[in-house]
Amino acid sequence: MAGSRTEAVRRRARRQWIKRLEKIFSALMVIVFLTPAVLCVFLLFKTTELEKEMEELKEQTESVATQLQEEKRTVFHLQQQLETEQQTQSAYEDLELENDAELEEPETISEESTDEASDMRNVYLTFDDGPSSYTNKILDILKKYDVKATFFVIGKDEPEYTELYQRIVEEGHTLGMHSYSHNYDGLYASTESFIEDFETLQNYLYDITGVESKVYRFPGGSNTASNLADIQGMIDYLDGQGVAYFDWNVTSRDSSTPMLSAEQIVDNCTQNIDYYNNAFILLHDSKEKSSTVEALPQIIEKIQAVENTQIVPITEKTTPVHQRIN
Repeated sequence: MAGSRTEAVRRRARRQWIKRLEKIFSALMVIVFLTPAVLCVFLLFKTTELEKEMEELKEQTESVATQLQEEKRTVFHLQQQLETEQQTQSAYEDLELENDAELEEPETISEESTDEASDMRNVYLTFDDGPSSYTNKILDILKKYDVKATFFVIGKDEPEYTELYQRIVEEGHTLGMHSYSHNYDGLYASTESFIEDFETLQNYLYDITGVESKVYRFPGGSNTASNLADIQGMIDYLDGQGVAYFDWNVTSRDSSTPMLSAEQIVDNCTQNIDYYNNAFILLHDSKEKSSTVEALPQIIEKIQAVENTQIVPITEKTTPVHQRIN
């Protein structure tokens, strides 16, 4: 009897052990089959997250690349403009006939050119990029000294600027064109885009003032334009429209960064005037050029103090000054 009970206990213990093993095995099987599935779900989730992050990084990279490209273009344009001004100023200071020939207008003056045919030295004050918040102050100063100037304007359709275009014309100044957009990339993309911009500005100014402007200045000057575009096609178009383009042979350097003082601008505008029978001075009419406005009365007074010298506006009969197109 005792042996039978012992054997029964052993069999029961064995069955219990087998059941435990089965449970352990089942658990292991569950783990073996579920683990890959869980890992797949986890990896899928992580992959999706990484794809989103990569997409965001790609967008950021493209944005940065675009910004760098725009900055590169801006730097290029500024370098071109600075090089143009440096070349111009260097030519005057050296007083070399070869350089003078590159920058000055032709020596032959038309007998019909009423503002250049006399023995007087003519000085042309030209203001680019306006109208601006300083235009009224500039006009007030010019009115005080009874001086006429030339404004190479761009397109601004706000009501306050409309009145400034009108005042420029009403007070006897020359209304010149400096492109509607002043956007180098768009303006100089092709001859067609140049023509579209030109016609937009000329028609806009005519609608406001009743004046069909016949004088033009390339943004950056013709040197800069020639480095960015097929400028000859643009010049041929202007010629066909009876429009003359003007550069400059004296620069105020008021577009320099950091901004020059009024005294420096006065010196830049007046120290080389004696070298030229016809001095075309580059100034800017923009909200950043407060020192230009401050310098203007002194510029006018110094020029008026020079013997046989007068300040006159550009007209359709004025012989243009052109930079050498390289």
